[in-house]
Amino acid sequence: MKPLKVLMLHRDFPQTSGIAWVLMTFARRCDHQRLNLHIASLRPFDPAMAEALAQTGTIVHELGDTRYLKPALALRKIIKAKKIDMVVATSLKAYLVAKIAATPKCRVLYWIHGIATLIENRLKVAVYRWAARRDTLIFISEQVKKAHGYAGHNGREAVVLNGVDDPLDSAPLYDLIQRDFLGIPRAAFVIGYTAEFIAWKQHRTLLAAFSKLSEDFPDMHLVLIGTGELWKCTRAQAQEISGGERIHFLGSRPDAKQLLGLMDVYAHPSNGEGFGLAVVEAMLARRAIVVTDAGALPEIIDDGVTGLMCHVLDAADLARKIATLAKNAEMRQRLGEQARRVALERFGTERFAKGITAVLESEPRDSGAKPE
Repeated sequence: MKPLKVLMLHRDFPQTSGIAWVLMTFARRCDHQRLNLHIASLRPFDPAMAEALAQTGTIVHELGDTRYLKPALALRKIIKAKKIDMVVATSLKAYLVAKIAATPKCRVLYWIHGIATLIENRLKVAVYRWAARRDTLIFISEQVKKAHGYAGHNGREAVVLNGVDDPLDSAPLYDLIQRDFLGIPRAAFVIGYTAEFIAWKQHRTLLAAFSKLSEDFPDMHLVLIGTGELWKCTRAQAQEISGGERIHFLGSRPDAKQLLGLMDVYAHPSNGEGFGLAVVEAMLARRAIVVTDAGALPEIIDDGVTGLMCHVLDAADLARKIATLAKNAEMRQRLGEQARRVALERFGTERFAKGITAVLESEPRDSGAKPE
């Protein structure tokens, strides 16, 4: 059988995008003899991301517009010229562009990566459900399936957990000497969080928890990695709370994975996570982890076994769980070791690539055929 020609379409490919890195992981791990893989973006690629994708043997396309009709016309030309069998869209806008662009012999699949993307807007829900009623849907977690599955859907459905590259396979994690460059004492107790500064990532809750902890733990520091629309606002809030001088805003860091080595605890207080790539990276780095009981995070962390869980939006409970770990080095080590073992089993990149490939290869090649 000839290789399946697949084009994956996303909005953009900055280095900070979780979905972009999922697609990068798939491009690196998939069997390019079975899949002739193309990846396209509505917006221009970050040059480093485009180069890294090209090195995997993936063909990269820029559609050059973030609206609907113009990128759809550009995509249709690619579909016809390259004889693409299917387009796999990874955002609602990309999915609608693909639906407009698709030819009769090109199927469109929707690979849904989040929870809040659709359910926050009734119009989006209606458009999505109408457009996707016969299409194949791929979900990154059971919680995402629960959020976006619906009774009127007559297409195929699959849940494939994301694969996450092992940070220990790339550059070594930083040791305590690296704390010197951040102005953090080597003997300090460090909490870390990697996330875009947007409302549902709940930096506010983490700051409130840190303020509660600051008096009892005067050697505790907080490291925040990422950028976003609430970055300046959050930094201003940090200057007003107890212990704010021990909060470090590092911005976007290409060495975010190595920085896990400086953390004693990784905290993830978001209130709507569809998966949690940063959480799994922390698991693989053997960090002790505290997450909320929201979204798909309970699917990722087994409370008391691979990490601790707190109530969503509950700063006091988050502070209690961090304090528990701060007082118990043996617990931190045990949770970290268990977390890495489980993450290697459940979130391996080869398993992930084979899972997505199996879904794609089982898809009928002619869009006129009924899904199995």
